[in-house]
Amino acid sequence: MADNSYEIETQFASKAGWFTPTEARSYYGKYSRDGVTYHWWNSPDKIGGSAADHDSIVNYLNGRAAVGQAPTVNYVLSEPKLTLCIAPENVAWTSSAGNPTTIGVECTPQWTDGFYKKAGWLHSQLEGRFGKRLAIYVHYEWQPGTACSPMDKARIRNEADKWNSGFYDSPKPVPAPTPTPLPPTPPTSTITLQISDITNKKVRLTKDTNLWDLGFTTWAGAKSVKTLPAGTIVEVSALAVHPLGGHYYLSEYSYSRGVGNGINVVDCEDYIDVVAPPKDTSVIQPPKDAPTVPAPIITTTPTPVPIPVTEPTVPVNKVVAFLLSIVKSITDFIAGLAKK
Repeated sequence: MADNSYEIETQFASKAGWFTPTEARSYYGKYSRDGVTYHWWNSPDKIGGSAADHDSIVNYLNGRAAVGQAPTVNYVLSEPKLTLCIAPENVAWTSSAGNPTTIGVECTPQWTDGFYKKAGWLHSQLEGRFGKRLAIYVHYEWQPGTACSPMDKARIRNEADKWNSGFYDSPKPVPAPTPTPLPPTPPTSTITLQISDITNKKVRLTKDTNLWDLGFTTWAGAKSVKTLPAGTIVEVSALAVHPLGGHYYLSEYSYSRGVGNGINVVDCEDYIDVVAPPKDTSVIQPPKDAPTVPAPIITTTPTPVPIPVTEPTVPVNKVVAFLLSIVKSITDFIAGLAKK
């Protein structure tokens, strides 16, 4: 069912232009991947379906994401190219009320046979990725009044069913008979991961998650390296897009050493370390075990106090005798005057 019939290039949009599943639940009150909403850019009489036109639309939409403005999309689709801008597990701002439940695809306005076959392939890949049949919408079903877009939904469904049924699988060549049977040759099929460097960040596992060996060529052949418990914090530095349709984060260790192990993006949510507030250092307390330092003993030289010098005093009895002699002299003088 899932294959790599079409190459998917990656031109990742800024985080300022989309929601994680956790953010979507907080903003919209719900989150799921139940369908795909298809849009078109301009109209058939304006921008065409060339690779250059395709690239200009990718640049325009990712430019909107960089400044945190809608619209943004998960994929841009034309017959010449297919570009992944936002992982389908995350929520692009493209379909109004359809954002939290559908994946957004911006399409060329030239709907050739090749375009519908490619649109059906992408829809089939997404159904394989999420393990269920995804509804098909066009933009005006979520936002009446828009002209975006009168594509043939039934034709996209028909092409997706053809891919799902193996209708487009290449016929297996019949080996020429040989006189002597040769021993069986072990399979040598390999896959090529599309790995993109991303800004290092931390993610937290939302459930018990497998660390996958990404070298598998079929879903049945996928092998788990180990199981990581829910709540584990992992620092990631690259995103790998598997040809079968899965998207996986690679740790710094795996990415720098070329180890093809990754964790499924849908099992992760972005994590930011909680930084404790700085301690109050206004009063510095000595450590508990620090020795007590005695207060310094300050010694001073005493200042001598001067002894006051006083005049020698006359004994009291001599003063009294002197005064009495004066009084007697006056009395005698007065008495002498009286006799005359």
